[in-house]
Amino acid sequence: MRLAKRFAAIGAVGVLTAVALTTSSNAQPAEPVAAPAAAATDSDHDTVYVTGKDRAGNLTVTIYDPAKGVTPDQLRDKLRRSGVTGVLDKGQAPPSSQPNQSTQPKALACLSSGTARQWCDHQWDYGSYNDPQIYFLDSSSSAWPVVASVTEWNRSTGIDSYWKSGSSACPTGVHCVTVNNGAYGATGWLGLTSWTPNTQGPVSVKLNDSYSLTAAERRTIACHELGHALSLNHNTSTSSCLYSGTYISLVPNADDYKLLPLIYPRAGT
Repeated sequence: MRLAKRFAAIGAVGVLTAVALTTSSNAQPAEPVAAPAAAATDSDHDTVYVTGKDRAGNLTVTIYDPAKGVTPDQLRDKLRRSGVTGVLDKGQAPPSSQPNQSTQPKALACLSSGTARQWCDHQWDYGSYNDPQIYFLDSSSSAWPVVASVTEWNRSTGIDSYWKSGSSACPTGVHCVTVNNGAYGATGWLGLTSWTPNTQGPVSVKLNDSYSLTAAERRTIACHELGHALSLNHNTSTSSCLYSGTYISLVPNADDYKLLPLIYPRAGT
């Protein structure tokens, strides 16, 4: 049986981090209004990928999201200057997206819907459920409204999102995403999401405290990185929190919600 869409049933209501846009209030934010769409630019399609290896030697792929006013090429340069290795050039796909490499699995179909795009080759399996079950294990501070963003993403069909405290163990038979914040340095990025293609995880999200951000910008960035964790790449409309480089919308747009059930059609249909 598919888990019912629910948020409170995860047994962590009493320890939810504050979802208000200040650190002192426990009230849920008012329903945000999506910003009007803007025309796409070349940089909207330019994702900054970095490849590496985990401790077991598995390939990792990370999307780094640029700070305001930082172009993707500037971010690549900043990352390289700060000692990050494996930074791919513009237009270069991660190895897992290149099916001619015998050491990598066959590339998955890369889907889109309107302005929304899939993160190619980042796709969760279903396990024993009709939809993939994703639990966000949140260790970020209350300055980052991860709870509110999980709630927004759980409005989608195709994949189910749940929040749990970062001190919780990952439930058996589901997928987990770790979420952390920290002062990672003023190296040009506000958030990153890492995926291990060959092993169905783990996925990790990092939120950067090294920049001065408004509460609304933190909300947008949290929504943005969680969208990556669910398999989405950058959206080309400013009406989506997945728009890259300009942090306007607090929520996904209709195309994000339409794309997820295309990536994850209900099992057995």
